[in-house]
Amino acid sequence: YRCPPGPYERACVVADYLKRRTAVGSTKKRRKGFKPARVLVLDANASIVAEPANFGRAFSERYAQVLEYRPNAEVYSIDSAAGQVVTSQGTFQGRVVNLIPAQKAGKIVFDAGLVNDPTGRWALVDPLSYASTAQSDIHVLGDSQGTGQPKSGHMASSEAKVCADAIIRAFNGLDPDPAPTTNSACYSPISSTLASWLTASYRYDSASRTMKRVEEAFGEATSPSAENFHEMFHWADNIFADSFG
Repeated sequence: YRCPPGPYERACVVADYLKRRTAVGSTKKRRKGFKPARVLVLDANASIVAEPANFGRAFSERYAQVLEYRPNAEVYSIDSAAGQVVTSQGTFQGRVVNLIPAQKAGKIVFDAGLVNDPTGRWALVDPLSYASTAQSDIHVLGDSQGTGQPKSGHMASSEAKVCADAIIRAFNGLDPDPAPTTNSACYSPISSTLASWLTASYRYDSASRTMKRVEEAFGEATSPSAENFHEMFHWADNIFADSFG
């Protein structure tokens, strides 16, 4: 699974490499007919769905010479041998094609009969405990849950804490926390030296029995920076230690 900024991060990292490589090779004599490599981002979404300001500027300004972004480009089929991608915006050719398919719950969740949301892709759960609405003795979180919260590693870690707390309470004959909150934060590399970040928090709404985004706690970095790039590794160390011990 790729968290929301993931595909855009990957595009930036590859574009950064190509931009630097092109700059290094610009003083060398190129063979006749040489064409520098470019990144073509075919996005099925109508626009950039995560950190739109920072990724938008990166695509249109920083990497304008080596990257092209096309929204509303739904992929219909791929010919791996020919490197051909057929989309709603036409057919494209690539030497390297990186397909990120439509996201959905893992196979084990489908096999267990837990996928029951209207889209047929996610497992609906009780946000107070992450117990499946199809089988209450099974808890589902992270990339497979259908609460509407982001599918990210940090969010999965936050959901896991709510789930574990609810299970411990149940073992002791107690109800789950009636007002859980979750949060997600991540850093996004824009280049080999700069990074951005995105943060979001969610709070349980008892009226709708859903997790609602806390708007005042949602946002992205003003701009990419070297400081963010440095902090990105500390953030990663902390979330890995918290998740894996």
